Amino acid sequence: MERTITCYAEGSGSQWEAVCLDFDIAVQGGSFEEVYRGLQESVALYLEHLATLPEADRRRLMARRAPLGERLKFAYHAVRTGLGLNGAGGKQRHEFLLPCAA
Repeated sequence: MERTITCYAEGSGSQWEAVCLDFDIAVQGGSFEEVYRGLQESVALYLEHLATLPEADRRRLMARRAPLGERLKFAYHAVRTGLGLNGAGGKQRHEFLLPCAA
C-alpha cells in the first residue's frame, strides 16, 4: 500500500533538523538536502524493520505519531506560511510529503 507521510525541515546554515510527523522520526544534518535524504533513509529503514515484526506490533508502530506539541508546531508554521508570514530568527522551514510504501 502506498501512502504519503507529512514531514518538515527547519534550520539555518549548517544546523538542520527534519521530522516525520507520521512515525515520530527525526534526523539532523548540515543542510536541507542532507536531512531530506536522511529522513527518507530513516523512514525506509523503519519500514523495513516493521516488516520483520508480528502483525500486532506492525499495526501499532505504523500508527505511531509525533507528540501533539510537535504536530501543533507544524500546523502553526503551515498556517503562517500560507498567510505569507516570514519565519523569525533567520531560520528556514520546509514542509513536505514523502511517498511511503507502507
